Amino acid sequence: MLVTISSGHGVDEVCRALWYFLHWLEVRYTFKIVKLEYAKCENGYKSILLESRDSSLLALQGTHLWKAQSPFRPKHKRKNWYFTFSCQDEQESIQIDEKEVIYQTMKSPKKGGQHVNTTCSGVRAVYPSLGLEALSYDERSQHKNKKIALGRLLTKAKELQLSTQMSMQTKRWQDGKKVERGNAVRVFEGSEFKVT
Repeated sequence: MLVTISSGHGVDEVCRALWYFLHWLEVRYTFKIVKLEYAKCENGYKSILLESRDSSLLALQGTHLWKAQSPFRPKHKRKNWYFTFSCQDEQESIQIDEKEVIYQTMKSPKKGGQHVNTTCSGVRAVYPSLGLEALSYDERSQHKNKKIALGRLLTKAKELQLSTQMSMQTKRWQDGKKVERGNAVRVFEGSEFKVT
């Protein structure tokens, strides 16, 4: 699963909270850091992206609160700094099982001479479970067109995978900007970042 930890709009104090929180997580859970977006302040992160198989992280989903005096603005009245923690299933890569590809032959719709539109040399490759299809009329040989159509089908599957990943990344980014204040899953206090 992918884990996104976000400071919302990146206030320095919340970015510092994310820095503390990452260290707190490292002691208690197993994960791999995928991406860190550094903040302007020293020892701070705007957002963190983790990859993990540790299902106990699911219990941390929601808003977290760090109660502390601002380390950057000593006379600032606010002491509550909220950040979000969300988990998403990792998008599995799209695989095409060549045994499930359905091939259909047809005559070429192109204007042609002796051979192109007199025999069924054109090929349509269909992969029903993903709703993908690809055509090839490029060659005179049905066998060659079958290979070309399969190649185009695989390319379409890669494009679909990329499109899905991009939309998930956009959703993670949008979700990270929304920080709910109140109803914190965990509350941490002070520079020791102790759970209360």
